[in-house]
Amino acid sequence: MRYIFSTSIIIGISRLSGFIRELIFSIFIGTSYIMDAFVIAFMVPNFFRRVLGEKAADSVFVPLYIREREKGKEHSDNYLSNVFTTLAIFLLIGTVVFYFFSPLFLRIIAPGFDQQTYNASLIMTLIIMPYMFFIGIYAFGGALLESHKRFLIYNLAPLLFNLTLVIAVAFFYKRFSIYALSFGVLVGVIFQSIFLFIDFKGLNLKYRPYCNFSDRPLRNTGRLLIPITVGSGVEKLSIYVDRILASFLPVGSISSLHFSFLLVDLPFAVFSIAISKVIHPYISEGKNYSNKKNFYKFIRRGVILNALILIPITVVFMMFSKQIISLVYMRGAFNIQSVDMTFKPFFFYSLSIFPMGLVQLFSRGFYALLNTKTPLYIAFLATFINLFISISLMPSMGTSGLALGTSISVWFNAVYLFTELKKRIDKNEN
Repeated sequence: MRYIFSTSIIIGISRLSGFIRELIFSIFIGTSYIMDAFVIAFMVPNFFRRVLGEKAADSVFVPLYIREREKGKEHSDNYLSNVFTTLAIFLLIGTVVFYFFSPLFLRIIAPGFDQQTYNASLIMTLIIMPYMFFIGIYAFGGALLESHKRFLIYNLAPLLFNLTLVIAVAFFYKRFSIYALSFGVLVGVIFQSIFLFIDFKGLNLKYRPYCNFSDRPLRNTGRLLIPITVGSGVEKLSIYVDRILASFLPVGSISSLHFSFLLVDLPFAVFSIAISKVIHPYISEGKNYSNKKNFYKFIRRGVILNALILIPITVVFMMFSKQIISLVYMRGAFNIQSVDMTFKPFFFYSLSIFPMGLVQLFSRGFYALLNTKTPLYIAFLATFINLFISISLMPSMGTSGLALGTSISVWFNAVYLFTELKKRIDKNEN
């Protein structure tokens, strides 16, 4: 409980800085074509942050590294060296590949963009792309720290990223426009990654450049990592489907979805991620994942904490949706028209706050049991549900229909995950 409280505070500080960053965006950029272009340009690297950081690194590396550490220091050091060297190679290759295919990829994920918005988004995409490499290293480095129950620096590091972007936009946007945004992202992630290495002192880790694809622990990592990466990608696709479909709606629709979901994501990020981050190392230990009673104790505690915090927030968000959007965003370039565009999807997105917390928690339960395929299967089903409902509702409800479709799919994901996790735990006990 102490770790959850302290981690929530740390994540809260970082997320608050991210929220201030977005407020600066709303003031200087508003719901303009440049903001639409930036949201799409940042979608791919930000997708890597969410998949690698919030899913793959935390959920696969942590339990496997703990198991290797329980065998002895030599095992853990070899595993650490192999994973990080292999990761760096694949990240470099992936970054280069995305550089070549960025124009085509933008046409796919934002097919409704006019030429002006597309050109701005392409320029920003090409500048931001190295973010993928640095955020991958940062994510696995942070997972390494969390496996040693060190949460402070990893969760505080995004503060540097957000501060860099705030400075870039506040002082340089009017003169350099899209270049201030793009280079702000790139410089910010470099600062964030370097800051992380402060906390490695005292862990007595021995890293050496070492890559052995035939090594069993690395093969296990890849075997688990592929479905969890695909599954997390599919899960996050539920949010990105909204952006893709919104490219066919009037200018500012993507921005309104972005700003509305940002508010919804804030309590989830501050509390739910902190809860699951702290619980995950414990349920990954042998004495807990092999004991039904202990495992249920941690999962039940996570559900109760999520409910106590997120359900009241959901009620407030839905009751005062327009007032909250006006209070938070209405200034500068974010005018009354922007408020009217944003508060409606915000209302429907709010329905997803509590189930997002449950999905995060139940998924960690599967990963502690080294089962990454079931969450993948469920995420696929949830995404198809989201796509079907969103396409059905978009003609009549616009961005509100997209947000409602996402919320329904997240609820489906949470309920199905719980049902399957309970079956798996009961089966292991028998």
